[in-house]
Amino acid sequence: MGIFRWLSRSRENDELDEELRFHLRTEAQLRIDRGEQPDAARRSACRDFGNLTLTQEVTREMWGWTAITRIAQDVRFAVRMLRKSPAFTALALGALALGIGATTAIFSVVDSILLKPLPFADPARLLMVWEVTPSGQRNASVQTQNFLDWRQRNRSFEAIAAMMTIPANLVADGEAVQVPSLRVSGDFFRILGVAPLLGRDIEPEDERFGADCVAVLGHGLWQRQFGSRPAILGQSINLGGGSLAGSSCRVIGIMPPGFEFPNQHADLYMPLQIDPAAAPRDGRNFQVVARLRPNTPLGAALADMRSIAAQTARERPSMNAEWSATVDSLFEETVGDSRTILLVLLGAAGFVLLIACANVANLLLMRASARSREMSVRIALGARRWRLLHQLTVESLLLAVAGGTLGFLMAWWGVPAILHVLPEDFPLPRLQEIAVNRVVLGFALAISLVCGLFFGIFPALAADRARVAEGLQQGRHGSLSRRTWRNLLVAVELAVAVLLVIGAGLMLRSFILLNQVDPGFRAERLITFRMLLSTPLDQHWQEHRAARVEQMLEGIRSLPMVSSASSIHLLPLSGSQSGSSYYRADRPAPSASANTGGDVSVISDGYFHTMGIAMIAGREFEPRDRRGSPPVAVLNQAAARVLFPGENPIGHRLQADWYPNPLVEIVGVAADVHHHGLELTPKPCLFLAQAQAPSARVSIVVRTSSDPAAAIAAIREQIHRAAPDQGIQDIATMEQLVSSSLARPKLQVTLMTIFGAVALALACLGVFAVLSYSIEQRTREIGIRLALGAAPVSILRLVLREGLSLAAAGIVAGLLAALLLTRYLSSLLYTVRPADPLVYAGVVLLLGLSAAAGCYVPARRATRVDPTVVLRDE
Repeated sequence: MGIFRWLSRSRENDELDEELRFHLRTEAQLRIDRGEQPDAARRSACRDFGNLTLTQEVTREMWGWTAITRIAQDVRFAVRMLRKSPAFTALALGALALGIGATTAIFSVVDSILLKPLPFADPARLLMVWEVTPSGQRNASVQTQNFLDWRQRNRSFEAIAAMMTIPANLVADGEAVQVPSLRVSGDFFRILGVAPLLGRDIEPEDERFGADCVAVLGHGLWQRQFGSRPAILGQSINLGGGSLAGSSCRVIGIMPPGFEFPNQHADLYMPLQIDPAAAPRDGRNFQVVARLRPNTPLGAALADMRSIAAQTARERPSMNAEWSATVDSLFEETVGDSRTILLVLLGAAGFVLLIACANVANLLLMRASARSREMSVRIALGARRWRLLHQLTVESLLLAVAGGTLGFLMAWWGVPAILHVLPEDFPLPRLQEIAVNRVVLGFALAISLVCGLFFGIFPALAADRARVAEGLQQGRHGSLSRRTWRNLLVAVELAVAVLLVIGAGLMLRSFILLNQVDPGFRAERLITFRMLLSTPLDQHWQEHRAARVEQMLEGIRSLPMVSSASSIHLLPLSGSQSGSSYYRADRPAPSASANTGGDVSVISDGYFHTMGIAMIAGREFEPRDRRGSPPVAVLNQAAARVLFPGENPIGHRLQADWYPNPLVEIVGVAADVHHHGLELTPKPCLFLAQAQAPSARVSIVVRTSSDPAAAIAAIREQIHRAAPDQGIQDIATMEQLVSSSLARPKLQVTLMTIFGAVALALACLGVFAVLSYSIEQRTREIGIRLALGAAPVSILRLVLREGLSLAAAGIVAGLLAALLLTRYLSSLLYTVRPADPLVYAGVVLLLGLSAAAGCYVPARRATRVDPTVVLRDE
């Protein structure tokens, strides 16, 4: 019944008012009857009755359900007060919207990537299994026979599956197109616990060597290429007779929308058919995923795999001597090194929010000082302190909720907009899962309430009954304690701003240095076409591959806008590279555990000339270096230094574990190229001739005499003429690849710079506001000083000294905090130390000038105070 009584509170309030007026009228009438004058009788009745408003409040509290009434009253009052101060409201809401919006946006990314579990059944039991090299480094791929042994001998996994990313040459409606595909063993989908939308998935019998080819379509490919037709199930799709697939595969299933193995985009899934006879001699090509048995700890699985690896090392020392194995959760493998930068950005956004809250708290303290006389009068009239605390807290919470709503809307619109402009291959895991959802909404609401309590507590505590007399006497002049709180908050703002600007400066300098790195080739007017060769799989497969590439290059080189053209099997900065063992043939073979060798690139003649890579010694490959001629190779400088320190490698031979030419003669040394990334030191690399050791993976590189975009259609036509059934996986300029390799550090430094700039602006605004208000409160003092003969310059120095001393305290505190915290940025920096003196000096200079600018305007205003006006007002 209480809620209905609260809903009828308006009628009860009227009745209470009428009852109180009745008592006053009765008392006044009694006094009039005793002979008092009517006006005097009414005044004495009111005086004897006491505080009418207080009586009403006490009576209402006895009714129950008063909390809702008080909140409603305070909300209405807070709205009126905010409407009366539009400038204050706009500044406070703007600061809060920036702080809460930035924090909410970054939290939505952190929630989607770091907090939300992977979209698979019981994802905590999903693991990745890797091999470990003799040097203790985790190897990116697993050897074929080792995977078979792991699957047969392990005691820790319910199932274990291998996978290999490779494009598929799909021919549909007479047009060949290459789509990303994933070759998987039979337990792959069972491990993930994901069922197909239609049909069935790949089963163990499908991976039997020589079994009919079957395929499962990704939902996106099913929509784009087959119009979402369920009738495609059971039909065959044409894969062009490529060397890694049969001429056709029967479609057995369609995966649901959104399904994707982490960091492995695929439109097509086919069984990984392993030849048991060739497996012991096969290379390291696979990634391995497994599902733990229930109640099996990760440590037990690790010990199990290391034991099996030790067995395989004894059984096949030529392949596995001193190699081991390790396991890690699929979630950690998915997140990778993104955790560090995401937490750094979340911390930076949190610091921006802290500055925004400090700014609003300062604004509220100034507003409380302006309202101190009002509060003192209210306390003197009987208002209890908790009631004032309640009202001021409601005002703060209302401001916070409004700012939080604006911040959430900024994140709601801003996050999808940022994701829309990012490229599809942007190096951030779970990019498609990022969304501003109900969890983020709850976070925004919670952080808004916390902020409201944070910046509302200071002005609320300032309403002290013990200072009633002081408040009634001081009028416009603020108290020392409030000035102390304001100065402390501004110092905190400046310290946090220094920390953020230093972090942004370190990352900006690192990015500038990274951007200045010479990749080792000339990227301008260079266009690339990546593909998997679609050639017949017979005893002449090597000749087919070599001839196919040569025919395409001949046609492309004949185009008038083409300066030169060549090929490499894996492009620099593309995110992948092959490797193998190789060593000097004039020396004894190293032990199997020596881990000799390095990268391997298979290129066509003219590659170094086309890419603009300098030849340090000897020559590059020429048309005469083909099948039937002596096998030749080119080293990069890093390989030459490792294999032939202080010697000329030209004419020497290498023993290379690369089919079909194990013994090759070195004919040239090329300059180093940053193949793996601009931030990484070039590794030793052996270049082999495509005509002698042909690869199925081919990237055509073409240097044009004009805009490369204008030549794309003509180059595609030449590729189609040479190979009508050949699809192209991807077309991009080398400038785009270089830019893509810098996309992630560029986004990082952009966000950090934005956070630093916002923090700097808010901190300078805080200095300006505090000094401006301080001068307003000290107008009488300044006027008296000027009246007694003080020079305006001395007033200017006085105010500047106050502001700059405050700024200096904040800057020193920020420098100390930066020395402690910027070490967490070390993994994100390129050749820049976290305590880089140049960055620190630049930030101190920038903050000093900004603070001086924020101090100068109020200081200049102080010198223009008119003493006569001030003294007349006093």
